[in-house]
Amino acid sequence: MTSLSQRLPLLYKFLILGLAGILMSAVPTWLFVSGALDDLAHARHEARGAPPLLALHKVVQGLQVHRGLSNGMLGGDETLAARRPAARDAVNKAFAEATARLDAAQVPAAQRDAWQRAQQAWQQLEPAVAARSLPAAQSTAQHTALITSLLQTGEQLLHSYELQLDPDFATNALIQASLVHAPQLGEKLGVMRAQGAGFLGRGGELPLEAKGLLQSLRQRVVELQGDTLRNLARATEASPAFAATLGAPARTLDAQITATLALADKALLQADTLTLPAQEYFDTYTRTIDALYALNAQAMQGVDEALQARIDRLRATLAWQALALLGTLAGATVLMLVFVRSITQPVAQAVELARAVARGDLSGSDIAHGSNEMGRLIAALLQMRRQLTEVVGRVRQGAEGVATASAQIAQGNTDLAARTESQASALEETAASMEQMTATVRQNADSAARASELATSASGVAAQGGEVVAQVVQTMHGIHSSSGKIADIIGVIDSIAFQTNILALNAAVEAARAGEQGRGFAVVASEVRSLAQRSAGAAREIKELISASVHDVERGNALVERAGKTMEDVVTAVRRVNDIMGEISNASREQSLGVAQVGEAVSQMDQTTQQNAALVEEMAAAAASLRSQAQELVEGVAVFKLGERPHAVALAN
Repeated sequence: MTSLSQRLPLLYKFLILGLAGILMSAVPTWLFVSGALDDLAHARHEARGAPPLLALHKVVQGLQVHRGLSNGMLGGDETLAARRPAARDAVNKAFAEATARLDAAQVPAAQRDAWQRAQQAWQQLEPAVAARSLPAAQSTAQHTALITSLLQTGEQLLHSYELQLDPDFATNALIQASLVHAPQLGEKLGVMRAQGAGFLGRGGELPLEAKGLLQSLRQRVVELQGDTLRNLARATEASPAFAATLGAPARTLDAQITATLALADKALLQADTLTLPAQEYFDTYTRTIDALYALNAQAMQGVDEALQARIDRLRATLAWQALALLGTLAGATVLMLVFVRSITQPVAQAVELARAVARGDLSGSDIAHGSNEMGRLIAALLQMRRQLTEVVGRVRQGAEGVATASAQIAQGNTDLAARTESQASALEETAASMEQMTATVRQNADSAARASELATSASGVAAQGGEVVAQVVQTMHGIHSSSGKIADIIGVIDSIAFQTNILALNAAVEAARAGEQGRGFAVVASEVRSLAQRSAGAAREIKELISASVHDVERGNALVERAGKTMEDVVTAVRRVNDIMGEISNASREQSLGVAQVGEAVSQMDQTTQQNAALVEEMAAAAASLRSQAQELVEGVAVFKLGERPHAVALAN
């Protein structure tokens, strides 16, 4: 159910709510309308039953008159007999009108059959009365039986048309008075009229059984009079309209019935001899009964008017209810459409705004919105878009700056990598040269040590020269030979010094190329060059001395006599050579140590430069990755449209 509610659009949800509201209101509306329709149908049903009942009562009234006249005629009163044919015609006319009313009302079959039987009984009774073939008592009994059957038919019609169930109090009371009690009252008055007219027509003394019958009838009339007038009073009290039309006639009828009963008391029940003319008695009762039926007809007219008014009122109520219902439905539909539009349209705008943001389009214009929940939602989305626009703008600007900086860093790292690689190559060559120079200096130091040993040996030989003069020539030959070797060694030393000077010069040049990092190496190279120059000078001096020694030795062969002095000079020279060779040896050792230190420093510089080259390569790779990521960031941010002129960032390759 939750997934279904999440899938349904708002329009369908509102339609479902509207249908639910219609269904919820349809039940009470249908109950109310059904009740109103039932009331209308009941009122129409009652209205259809009133005309045939009124027509039936006219038949009963005519039969009651005919019964009285027939009883008088059969009792011997020819005056009443002369009036009977008119009463007969009135009954026939009433039967015809009632038949038409019953046909129009479509009375039930049972009442229709009872009506037909009543017509047949009348058609059999009237000829017998006209032929005077019936005794007065039998005529009265047959008339009464016919009237009773008609009154029973009227009661059945009263129940069939549900007039006794009328919901209006005033109308119900009037129906009880006019359709229930008044016909019974009229019948009892009619029986008293017929019986009294017959007794008065015969004259003489009233029999005791007749007196008891009349007293019983009188008591029943009084009871029915009270019932009828009480219901009339209820109707007139509950309805001002009934009071206006029936109030005065009801009071008049009450007095008239009382007077009529008083006449019966005086002329029949209290009289010793019946002397009142039957016609007078008959006419008095007839006027009372006619007044009763006139009031009853007026009451029935009031009932019919009340029913018609109720029908019209119910029709108008239903019409107004239908109009109100349709108006309510139309208004509710319009309001629902307005409300649905006021909700779905902002929702659609909010969805479109969110989709535009999802597409990266932040360049839309502001949307008009209200202050309700949907308005606050759109306002929040617009604020989100504005803030997102600012954030994206700043991110784009930062991304462009990062892209530019990363491109510059990448370019700088590329250049630095190239320079570092070149420097590493130069340092590698310098290290190789320093290794060669270290070997040469070490060899020079070894040669200087050997020269120092030779000088020491020469000093010893010179010291022994004074002791062994005889061996001078031989010794001089040895010295000559040693001097040649020394000259060679000095040549080697001179060559080493020259090469050292050249290497120191190259080292100084490379140190100058290395810049700040080669400053220490340049100082060491300068010292090495100075030592090489000093070694070269010492070697030249030694070479000169050796040349002089060789010359002296050659001359010594000729100047033996001067051997002692020469030997002293040789000893002195050899000592000087020994000292110089010691200095050369010391300088060579120091030069060897310095060159070793320079080589170690150059090796360290080469290692550091190699590490720097590796770091520079890593930095170059990181800078390239940063440039790629910055380009991706710029491309990602470029998806958003900020409502400004698009611009691209050109990254250096």
